[in-house]
Amino acid sequence: MKRKVVAMMLSCVLLITGLTGCGGSQEPPAQQPETTEEDASGETPSSDTETRVFQLGHLDPSQDDNAYQIFCVQFKENLEEVSGGKLSVDIFGDGMLGGEVELMEGMKLGNVDMALITNNYYGNFVKDNMIFDLPFVFADYDEEHKILDDDEVMAPLRQQLYDDWGVKQLAWGDSGFRYVVNTKRPLVNVSDFNGLKIRLPENTVYVETFKALGANPTTMAFSEAYTAVQQGTVDGLEITASAINTAGYYEICDYLSLTKHFASPIAINISAKVWEGLSEEEQGWIQEAADLAKESQRTIVIENEQKLLDKMAEAGCQINEIGDIEEYRTAVEPVFDYIRTVIDHPEFLDLVLGKL
Repeated sequence: MKRKVVAMMLSCVLLITGLTGCGGSQEPPAQQPETTEEDASGETPSSDTETRVFQLGHLDPSQDDNAYQIFCVQFKENLEEVSGGKLSVDIFGDGMLGGEVELMEGMKLGNVDMALITNNYYGNFVKDNMIFDLPFVFADYDEEHKILDDDEVMAPLRQQLYDDWGVKQLAWGDSGFRYVVNTKRPLVNVSDFNGLKIRLPENTVYVETFKALGANPTTMAFSEAYTAVQQGTVDGLEITASAINTAGYYEICDYLSLTKHFASPIAINISAKVWEGLSEEEQGWIQEAADLAKESQRTIVIENEQKLLDKMAEAGCQINEIGDIEEYRTAVEPVFDYIRTVIDHPEFLDLVLGKL
């Protein structure tokens, strides 16, 4: 009797095992790839046709006519061409990799490969960069680009950024001068700013500038600004023509004043951790692609700006020039005095002003 019971139990075990192997929840072990001599040595197999792709992040909308996106696309196309397809980038716009502070921190840690950073954020990391945020310091694009391309001025700042923050600055593009768009009135004279509630990024120089002009500055995240204007929490904000267009501010603000109060160049950067892992040839490709993108992007942005302004005017937004620029420069003189007290090298400001 015991033999029959044992036999029956053995049959059940075999039956269950067979069912499991023919459609049960357990999966067969994965087939292991064949091991080559190169694999066994620990080296990664490579191919002449293999493309190395980096992340390239920026904060702005990923629209074709946006200055940030244009810079990224120009860089990507140039990099693929000069490297013969061996290097490329995937572009992550719309803040997908974080805000600009997060992008800087990510590059420092090596978590973000590359990113575009706006000049008004660099002062958080290298104080002397704050001089490029000064109001009405550049009269036009030619003056701005003259300074940004001057190695005597820029090389020490690039080196400090690399040494202290692990970020290599490659080249300066442009997002245009910054203008004021608002729901209340055209801004012609300094007195027109009195009491105007203007949204600003968290930048001390920006805040001090608008206080000097008589406005009531309010700092908040850019992502909150559109709703704040719609709801009347603020009367307007100051941004570039490209950003006014892509965010649709001309549809909710009646007035756009061409104040040109701040320049707003943008730079393409690479993590030092990534840079130092590249060959000398690869570094050369990246730098060449950035230099080429700088030139083409600047031209495209300047040409596009007038087209964008025409588009916004046709949509009903009233666009005006400001009055006497010297009245504005006199009003913001305290900001220049202030900046000398907070940057590391006040003589650096004198160097820049002496070149203009």
